Amino acid sequence: MAFTGDLENLYIADIIQLLHTTRKSGIFSVRGSKGESRIIFSNGYIVGANHLNSKVRIGTVLVKMNAITIEDLKLALEAQKKAGKNRKPLIATLIDMGRLKQEEAYNGLKKLIEITVVELIGWTKGTFTLDTEDIVVTPERTYPLSKMEQELSLDAQMALMDALRVFDEREHDRRSGKIVPSDEELFVEALPGEVTTVTTGEKTSITADDLGLADIDRLERKMPQSFSVEEIFDPIEIHRQKIKETLAGFSAEEQQTFVSFLRKSTSSINVHDVSKRQEGLAGALVFISGDELIRHSVMTICKNEGVLVFVAEKEEELDRIITQCLSMKALTVLVFDNPETKGEVLSEEKIISLRRQLKKKYPQASIVQIASPHDFNFMLASFNDGVRAVLPKPSKNAKKETFIKDTIKFLETFKSYIRDIFHEQKEPAVTDIRLAKLRDSIIAIRDLNDPTDVSYKILQSVSEMCERSINFIVRQSELIGEISVGVNAEKNIGPASAGKLKIPLTKPSVFRDVVEKGKLFYGESNDEILKVNLFKEIGAPLRPAIILLPVKSRGRTIALTYGDFAKKEPSSVQTDLLEILANQAGLVLENILYRKHINKGPKK
Repeated sequence: MAFTGDLENLYIADIIQLLHTTRKSGIFSVRGSKGESRIIFSNGYIVGANHLNSKVRIGTVLVKMNAITIEDLKLALEAQKKAGKNRKPLIATLIDMGRLKQEEAYNGLKKLIEITVVELIGWTKGTFTLDTEDIVVTPERTYPLSKMEQELSLDAQMALMDALRVFDEREHDRRSGKIVPSDEELFVEALPGEVTTVTTGEKTSITADDLGLADIDRLERKMPQSFSVEEIFDPIEIHRQKIKETLAGFSAEEQQTFVSFLRKSTSSINVHDVSKRQEGLAGALVFISGDELIRHSVMTICKNEGVLVFVAEKEEELDRIITQCLSMKALTVLVFDNPETKGEVLSEEKIISLRRQLKKKYPQASIVQIASPHDFNFMLASFNDGVRAVLPKPSKNAKKETFIKDTIKFLETFKSYIRDIFHEQKEPAVTDIRLAKLRDSIIAIRDLNDPTDVSYKILQSVSEMCERSINFIVRQSELIGEISVGVNAEKNIGPASAGKLKIPLTKPSVFRDVVEKGKLFYGESNDEILKVNLFKEIGAPLRPAIILLPVKSRGRTIALTYGDFAKKEPSSVQTDLLEILANQAGLVLENILYRKHINKGPKK
């Protein structure tokens, strides 16, 4: 069955998260003015992707990543042709031939998915379709999605985090004036002759490398049924079905009590909230558990807190997930479920061994243990192993009559504790990152030789903290606008001219105070000059909280950078870091002017 919806009603990032958390399977297609891209999901995991540009394919990606050679690709494609109906996907064929390692195959799929999702993140218009049936190769044959998951799969939420990080970095580079190469330039087709020709305006074919399935020449298209987003991803219905399965031995009233609890904890995370991971603000919880009820509940309540949850059932998954979380500067907490849960990974001996290994290998990650309240010895042993906390979890076998009530209380406490952990870790992490950014900015300013470039660097630093920012040049009687960010266009568009903006310095104002004293101002202001000469031109922000950052050279203010938060609530600003940067900029400007003066002197 195929469902369709509109991108104006739901962000791409939200859809991917929903597919992940609801464990959906099918082909997720997105169609817009640029074309169409597809991502294949199996049980919430991504198993394949098709970039809207047919040149960006898994075979080409593997060649460009030096995982295989062009000769390897040719041999694999030839082997697939000879195999006929028994053909395997391209990646599986390369692995069977000994031409590709499993780790390199995973990295290749990860890269293809990353560049596909990066392209889609910025889309706000278009339609999406979710086809929940297996891929139809021919009228006589389908390719099971579950089989694709067994061959190679990627955690959808991890892929989303990676893509958001890359998207943010590329947008930052564009705003900085850097040339950002397109995927077509980075992954130019390795074998031009292998492209499937499309004879109609509608893309109806998948190429040899698309989705990693070289035996798919054509996907049978089905007429999608029109459903609302709520009908496809109704969280209440998802909770109800999950609780009915996991609490089968409880009454309908008890089940509904638990569903109502989860309902209160359900909310949608905006793409911009997720992308905070680049600033070190996102939290990642790696949950090692085989308990379906607790896993579903933890994913729900942590989503409400903006925490990304990665569930691991196998030991081999842990290193990969933890390494990726830490590499993306996500604050990481490992949570081990109660050892009474059956399964090799969660036996008491295995948990103790894993905890010690992970504590030694990833000292920056906090570890939390869930345990039976009656297992006194295990709880004490956990603290001896450096576990941050041990939380007692109720058992329906021990006390079934109060299990629902006790479990809800446990989950509320768990959520509160996890929130506190991330709050404690957030402040030092943010400080470290901001200091690193300050260091990088100072180093960058030192290498500049043009006053305009120095001024622009200050504007960039202010724009990273504010929604709107403007550089002004200080003249004797007025401030003259130079360049701005987020004023006449969206912030991500980059700098624009601000030459029409002028602020008089002939009357007392917050602007004149900053220019004369040469000291930064940050706070709310009801200054009349601010309202009449600036807000009247660019529009008043939600709150009158502004930044005025002066740059001094030779004892006087020569430039001033303005910043506000537009229609958002004001956030904390590291004014001391901005002052350090402005002082450094002033010294660099003095050196530039001094060098120009020397060069203009008489030649001997």
